[in-house]
Amino acid sequence: MQTSPNLYRIGRVLLASLFVISGILKITAFSGVVGYMTSIGVPFAALAVPATIVVELGGGLALMAGWNVRPIAIIVALFTVVATLTAHRFWEADPANAQNQLNNFLKNISIIGALLMLAATSTESKK
Repeated sequence: MQTSPNLYRIGRVLLASLFVISGILKITAFSGVVGYMTSIGVPFAALAVPATIVVELGGGLALMAGWNVRPIAIIVALFTVVATLTAHRFWEADPANAQNQLNNFLKNISIIGALLMLAATSTESKK
């Protein structure tokens, strides 16, 4: 089914870059991220942030490298489902913020779709 290995690799790296950059930014603003996660009701935010960093940075780097793409893409997709339902509850947002939250929710739904397609089409070997 895959007809262009080069496009597949470029797409995989571009998709993974979102998670790598997000993980790095969470490291550089760790206490602020803990505060934000606490403010939106994430339980045990001080433990959730390091776990988030591991999934985003570690999973993103693994996807970029083509290492265990199928299981990593599924893990990152499941993480993104939880993050989306936790952080982008547009249905609870005040009217001034509802459109922004809806946009982020839909963006994440698209990213989840891309990760599932990556998992479904991965031909990368375990390295």
